Amino acid sequence: MTLLAAITNPSAAAAAAAAAVAANPIVLTPGAAPPPPTSSALPTQIPPSDWSLSPADPALATAASFLSTSLSSTSVSLPRFRSLLASFLTTLSNSLSLPAPSPNLPQAIRSVSPYFPAALASPVASRAANLAEYDVLLALAECGLLRHPPPSLLSSLSEADRPELVCAVVRQAADLRSSELLATLRCFLSPASNAAYDAMMSVKNRWKEAAVLAVNRCKEKGAGKKVDAMARQAALLLMMGYDGFTSPEVCLHYLFASENVDSLVFGAAVSELDGGEVVTLMKYLTKWIGKYQRFPEAQACPEAVGMPGLELCDIVPSFRVVAGALGLVFDQHFSHLALNAELKEDLKAAEMMVKQLATEAESAGPILDLLRRMQQDV
Repeated sequence: MTLLAAITNPSAAAAAAAAAVAANPIVLTPGAAPPPPTSSALPTQIPPSDWSLSPADPALATAASFLSTSLSSTSVSLPRFRSLLASFLTTLSNSLSLPAPSPNLPQAIRSVSPYFPAALASPVASRAANLAEYDVLLALAECGLLRHPPPSLLSSLSEADRPELVCAVVRQAADLRSSELLATLRCFLSPASNAAYDAMMSVKNRWKEAAVLAVNRCKEKGAGKKVDAMARQAALLLMMGYDGFTSPEVCLHYLFASENVDSLVFGAAVSELDGGEVVTLMKYLTKWIGKYQRFPEAQACPEAVGMPGLELCDIVPSFRVVAGALGLVFDQHFSHLALNAELKEDLKAAEMMVKQLATEAESAGPILDLLRRMQQDV
């Protein structure tokens, strides 16, 4: 039947189609027939009260807006700042049915840190730095609430001779501008005062305590093999980061172990360093190259990071980051380094170490390829 006949005589077209199906039945599911349905009843409808979200507490939004607006005022005094922050923490705890916050503000921030609004962390930190309320700032940084610190925070902390707070902020920050990296580098490479150097010494003392703790764990008897291996690896990392480094250089660990060593941004910051700062940075990075040459078995130990006293294992710069940073320093200041007669021996030592490491990497290449192929065959 033609298309025109089917349109003009639809009843005849339907009869012809039925006859065709009867003569040539279409099997949609070959094989055995599907099992009959167990039940034809529809699922029970869920009442809206069981799945709908409860409305947000308007008091919390009002308190957050009030705190943000109040902190933007330049006339906020230290008592007023403490009162505003304490009031907001109380409202936050009441809104989320949490225990009443401690009167100690740093302790209260740590207790509610998983629920502290990220948008408020930066203005609170900026105002705390301006008012020298450094305990509050430290609590925000240690709780990971300053992933995006305010632009002027690191420079203001450097000017206030608080490099230990710069370490805490840089350790948690995710994306720093070149100006912020430059302020951090200058803070660590050239301490501005005796107070700043004393603060850096306190940072290095924490590394010493952690290294001694890791060594003592290696001596503990009755521990399992996995615990022994973890303790040895942690002790190796911490001793690498402590031995042979000055107090300012230990503070540099926090920068190079963070997520901020981007080639473009870091290169822009390094290009602004003066001659003395470049030399100090080059010697610091060369020390790390020598460490990894001497201890090639050193590697990250995430199991130790979660253990009390061994958290600093996470602040050991990797060989990849160190080598990349050293390359950027040479790219930006090659003429100054090559023409400096005092650096001749240092440059030769760095060249020798890099060549040896490159040779070892090339010799290990075929073995790594063989191991990958064996894993694929298995």
